[in-house]
Amino acid sequence: MKITRREMIQGMAAATAVATMMPGNLLAANEDAVAFQGDGPTATKKVIEALGGMKKFVSKGDKVVIKPNMGWASAPAQGANTDPLIVKTLVEMALNAGAKSVLIVDNPVQQLAQCKERNGYDEVFKKMSDVAVRLVRDDKFFVEVNLPKARQLKTAMVIRELIECDTLINAPIAKSHGSALVTFSMKNWMGAVQNRGAFHHDFDLHQSIADFSTFIKPKLIILDATRVMTTKGPAGPGDVKLMYRVYGGTDPVAVDSIAVTLTPWNGKELKAADVGYIRLAAEMGVGRIRTAELPVWSAMA
Repeated sequence: MKITRREMIQGMAAATAVATMMPGNLLAANEDAVAFQGDGPTATKKVIEALGGMKKFVSKGDKVVIKPNMGWASAPAQGANTDPLIVKTLVEMALNAGAKSVLIVDNPVQQLAQCKERNGYDEVFKKMSDVAVRLVRDDKFFVEVNLPKARQLKTAMVIRELIECDTLINAPIAKSHGSALVTFSMKNWMGAVQNRGAFHHDFDLHQSIADFSTFIKPKLIILDATRVMTTKGPAGPGDVKLMYRVYGGTDPVAVDSIAVTLTPWNGKELKAADVGYIRLAAEMGVGRIRTAELPVWSAMA
């Protein structure tokens, strides 16, 4: 799907019209999840500022790993991959906060060469020497871990750097999903494991996602909801709705339960409890389901 400049301007105007101005810095003190409306980079900056600033999450000398969704052989406008400009904003803010290095990594679903060619990441980051972009699949990139709190998925082969880094940032995109109904922050971790097929075929998918979420602990979650694939996800092509929102937080259950209410998914209105892995993760103590409406502030204010 190609989005025209006119459609982008119209979407931005609509987003700004419904957003509300943020009242001072009250937000950072009271919320574990926030949302801003605007273009991806600007909204991302506002979200992190509202959460306390990047130095709250990244210390001087940290090795930072960012896990976006970049495993599909499609352009950012199609809504399958996290917008690389949002990830670039995270990288710049992490380096400005004192990070020693930043790695952007994913285990793609589709062919590595095709993903690299089409997802836009190599083009965006080719001139940034402190940043590595890596799509991995070979055994050497993974390490086996135990999941002591899991009910079914007791072990997993996980990308090594996700375990060994100082700061882990989860940067998913919001989209529909045929098997899981929706994919937000917790579902994004399926790109962190070597054999995602086990989630689908060896165990219950929703329980596996919840199980893995008891183990993996990102310091920060930034959810790209700028272009939302509302149908035929996760690969598409599907209907893409321009929403120009970025959500952020530290509680994956809260972030995901808020994102469920963004829009109908494959034509159905959903609540957090309708999505098995969100409900199960809450039951297992990963985080809390947020039922109160989350204000969406204007990034342009």
